[in-house]
Amino acid sequence: MWDALDITEDEARGLAEIAQHDLALARDFARRALAAEDNDEAARLGRSYQRAARSYRQTLAVKARLRRDLAAAAHARAQAEAAAPKPRPGQAAVARRIGELRAALLRLGWDEAERPESDGTEMDQGGESGEGAATVDFETACRDFAYRRADIDELIADERASPEFCDEPLDDHVARLALHLRFPPGGIGRWPDLPDPPRAALSRDLHDVDWRSSA
Repeated sequence: MWDALDITEDEARGLAEIAQHDLALARDFARRALAAEDNDEAARLGRSYQRAARSYRQTLAVKARLRRDLAAAAHARAQAEAAAPKPRPGQAAVARRIGELRAALLRLGWDEAERPESDGTEMDQGGESGEGAATVDFETACRDFAYRRADIDELIADERASPEFCDEPLDDHVARLALHLRFPPGGIGRWPDLPDPPRAALSRDLHDVDWRSSA
């Protein structure tokens, strides 16, 4: 840390040693001056004591100024680091996070697409589907899922532009995006236990859905 003030650690330790020597000399001159029987000798020792004491005070002042300067340098360095643009995550990390988010949100999306709209009475308190809960027919679920998948892909594309894209823990990231997509909060945490959407559902896109709807 001393390099911020162009001073080495050895020089800083030397300053502390000087202060110790100044204090030791001041104490020695004071003791000898008080014990001297000759007035001239006592006066000479007294002057030596004053010089040693003054040197000690000056050394302490230098140390105090160094502490203030070090604190100011550390504060300035912290401000510079905070203001510096954060490096973007590597492409491998971005690709991995995109895959993880997409897999989690698609599971939640398919789970919601399979469930018919209701007042939620078939859901238990943990967000689990009740035993024997009704599901919609496959074509209807695929149609709903296609729209949800488009929303998921669009949201992830927007998210990846952020330099902090990979900073958030995965579970927190999934939960935040799932809430943004208005998935029921009670079921978001169970995404690791949900099955992946069937391939047939993943193969349908909005063009297929719109074509089938208009046929």
